[in-house]
Amino acid sequence: MKNFKLSATTLTELGRLIRELLSLDPKKHYYVNITEKPKKRSLSANAQQYVWYNKISEFTGTDLKTVVSECKIDFGVPIVLRDPEIGRTLGYALERAGFFSMQREKQVKFMSVIQITSLMNTAQHNQYRENLIYYWNQNGLDLGYLESNQ
Repeated sequence: MKNFKLSATTLTELGRLIRELLSLDPKKHYYVNITEKPKKRSLSANAQQYVWYNKISEFTGTDLKTVVSECKIDFGVPIVLRDPEIGRTLGYALERAGFFSMQREKQVKFMSVIQITSLMNTAQHNQYRENLIYYWNQNGLDLGYLESNQ
């Protein structure tokens, strides 16, 4: 049992779960650690990138959907294409769709239905967000982190 949300209303359930756990092997011993739940929760990486997309949209006067697609094209696709596992597959799919020879406007529309950031592992997603920050800082928009870059 991990990260059980303990409160006055869940105390009975906790007792039941503990009794159930102990009955499985009465000779086994456990440690219990109860800590206060933090009041503020940091933004997830996905939530943070959408905060940034909104800021970019306001800064550039570009609609949000276009900003998301452009960020996927300019920052996400190059990262995913370098991935040894899925890069070749994505590259093949984009090539077959004629993506690389499309005009930018068509690429943006096409990208609105393609998953990019969800294909990334944590290190790649960190790189994606770092690239966004660096680029926009260099171009006059301080994205900053609202709470956390987790």
